Amino acid sequence: MDDERYDPEVNEVAAAQAQLELARRSGEVGSIALAHLNLGAVLAALGDHQSAIAEYESLLRYIELAAGDDERETQRRLRMLSPSAPPPGSADIDLDTVSTVARITLAESLLALGRRAEARTQLDRAAPGTKGFGRGTMRKRLAEVRRRLDAAADPSAGNPGDQSMRRDSDGPPQVGPAEQVAAADELLGQGRFDDAARIALGAISRCSDEDRHLRAQARQVLGMALDGMGQTADSLAVLRDSYTDYLVTEDVPAAINIAIALAWRLADSGDRPGAIDLLDTTLGATQGRGTVADRIQLLIDLGSLQDQEGRVEQARTSLEGAVATAAALGDDLVAADAGHGLAILLAGHSSGPDDAVEALSILDECRRTYEAHGHPERAVGCDHEAAALLGRLGSWDAAAARYARALAGYQDLSPELRDTGSWPDEVADCEMNLTALDNPSGRSQLADDPRLFRSGGHAMSHA
Repeated sequence: MDDERYDPEVNEVAAAQAQLELARRSGEVGSIALAHLNLGAVLAALGDHQSAIAEYESLLRYIELAAGDDERETQRRLRMLSPSAPPPGSADIDLDTVSTVARITLAESLLALGRRAEARTQLDRAAPGTKGFGRGTMRKRLAEVRRRLDAAADPSAGNPGDQSMRRDSDGPPQVGPAEQVAAADELLGQGRFDDAARIALGAISRCSDEDRHLRAQARQVLGMALDGMGQTADSLAVLRDSYTDYLVTEDVPAAINIAIALAWRLADSGDRPGAIDLLDTTLGATQGRGTVADRIQLLIDLGSLQDQEGRVEQARTSLEGAVATAAALGDDLVAADAGHGLAILLAGHSSGPDDAVEALSILDECRRTYEAHGHPERAVGCDHEAAALLGRLGSWDAAAARYARALAGYQDLSPELRDTGSWPDEVADCEMNLTALDNPSGRSQLADDPRLFRSGGHAMSHA
C-alpha cells in the first residue's frame, strides 16, 4: 500500500497547474491569463508568496506580449457590440482588467514579504485600471491594500494589533491573519466559497482582542462566503458580528456598508421589520460620524424598506431627508439616487395629481443626471418607471411614447450592462405594454389588467 498521504495543499496547487497547462494547449489568450491568475491566487492563499510573485510577474509579461495582438482586440470588441453574439467567453476577456487584478494581488504578496516599495509601485500602476463604472470591487480592494501598506510603513497609523506577519521565536516569518483575510477575499471573488470560508475561519481563530478590526474583515468575508454557500442563517449571524466589530473599532464606512447589505439580506429572508430596525439603529449609532454620502445611502435604503413594509409616511420622511441632504452635498449622482427613491414612493402612493407630477419631474431629472454621468442602464430605468406611471394615470399616448423610448434604450445597452440586471424581463415588460397600448379600441380595459403598468420599484426590476 502507498504510504504517501493525501495533501490538500499540494493537490490544490497541482490542480491549478493542470488548469494552466490545459489553457496553454488551447492557445486561447484569455484562458491562459485567467489560469495564471488562479495559480498565483492559490499559491498566495497557501502562504507561498515568493512563488505567487513569480506567477503574477509571468502573467504580466504574458499580457504585455498578448496586448500586441490587435486582431484579437478588434474581434473581441465586435463580439461585445453585436446583439446576436453568444454569451461572453474566455475570448472576450479584457486583458487590461486581468492586468489590474494581477497587479493588486502581486502588491499583496510583495507586502506580505515586506517589499513595500515594490508593492506601492504595483498599486500605482494598477490604479488607472480601477476607474469607471462596474469596477467598484477593484477600487475597494486597491484601497484596502494601500491602507495596509501605509499602516506597515507607519505602524502608528494602523491598528497596533494588526500584524501582517508574525514570527515564531526560532523560525521564519509565518503567514499572519491579515494575509489569510486577503487570501480568503481573493477566493471569495473567484466564487470558491468553501475555501474562502475555511481560510476566513482560520484568520478569525488567530485574531486576538487587539485585532478586532481585522476580525471584522474576516467575519465579513466569512459571512459572504456562507451566503454564497446558501447557509443564510449562519451568514446573517456572522455578518451581525462583523457589523458590531466595525462599530466598536469606529470604522463607520465599513459598518454602514455591512448594515445595508445585512438589512437587505434580512428583508429577503422575510424579516423586513428587523432590517428597518437595523438601519434605524445604524443611523443613530453613526450620527455625526462617517461621510455625508454614507448617511444619504442609509436614508435611501431605509426609506426603500419602509416603503416596501407599507410605512409610507416614515418612508417619505427618510427619502425626503436623503434628497435634502444630497442637495446640500452638491453631488449630482447621489442626489439622483435619492431622488429616484422618492419618485418611486410618490408614484406608488400618490395622494393626488401633484404627487404624480412631482414624481414624473424627478424621474426626468434623474434620467438626465444618469445619462450625464454615464449610467445608461439607470437612465432607461427612469423612462420605464415614468411610462408605467403615465399608464396608471390613463395618459395612454404619453405612456406609449415613454415605453417606446425605454425599449429602444434597453436594446441599445451594451452586453455587459444587460448582464447586470433582469434585462430580458425589462424588454418583455415594455413590449407587452406597447402591444396593449397599440390597440386603441381596447384601451378602456387596460386599467383592469394587473400585468400592465407595473412599477419596477426601488430596484428598477420587472423580474
